[in-house]
Amino acid sequence: MRFEVISLIIFLTIPGYQAYNCTSCEDTTCPPILFGCKGHRAIDPCGCCEHCARGYMEPCGGENWEIGYCNDGLKCAAVNGTGLAEIPNIGICRDLKEFPLKHYFEDNDEICPIRTGCYRAVGHCDCITKHTCILDFFQYSEELCNPMIDFLNRFNEPEGEQRYCFWRGCDITDGKCACESGLCDYTRRFQFRDIWECNKGLVNQKCSNVTCPEVQPIECPNDSTLSNAYTPQGDCCPKVPSFCTCDFNKCNNECPRGRRKVMIWKSNGIPGSCCDRFLCLV
Repeated sequence: MRFEVISLIIFLTIPGYQAYNCTSCEDTTCPPILFGCKGHRAIDPCGCCEHCARGYMEPCGGENWEIGYCNDGLKCAAVNGTGLAEIPNIGICRDLKEFPLKHYFEDNDEICPIRTGCYRAVGHCDCITKHTCILDFFQYSEELCNPMIDFLNRFNEPEGEQRYCFWRGCDITDGKCACESGLCDYTRRFQFRDIWECNKGLVNQKCSNVTCPEVQPIECPNDSTLSNAYTPQGDCCPKVPSFCTCDFNKCNNECPRGRRKVMIWKSNGIPGSCCDRFLCLV
């Protein structure tokens, strides 16, 4: 989905991100969301394309952020290094201690577009405007968010029996998904439950005769882990293969109580050298 929000953003405000000029949204092709998202949806910092926010140890960044933006609580970190990825390089989504999770009403990321929406909190709607790439608003207007609206709508409904039908489904017809909803005939049988499953069926058909390049097994050092490959929805083969990257959660960075930490060598964020080396002295 394309958003004509802004055509140019210059990244100047966050240390670790180089100043970066985005391609205008008019010249950007946004990949479709065919299968739905496991987590939140996101819009890239360029303000052009909506996509599924990338999860932990999934690739991110790239030219115009085409590989994606990370989910809440994660940052697009350098694949080899300890800081943020430098766009247009590809990064990896991980939790960085120097960037703690923000409160819902705070700016998520200064490089992101300004968006307005509402959250439900303790029985009322809190509508705010902030810099964010994560589309986690409960609603996008106070009228839709107000919890009293549902009650008032029911209170004002005309008397008399009303019948609501919810049966739905999709079939693949002539190479496309044909969907129906709001049906009362519950005996009607469909190939797929919804458009997401139907799209998966279409892609499986398309990819059934596709052979992806062979990938050799990768062994990572003990302080590292293998990232998740990234295959755009609708594609058959990974666009970004798996690679070794530091897993800083494997590092022990604390000394026992009563001992002081004396640094010998600080991690450079490269697999095999991910963890600090230090002495614990009395």
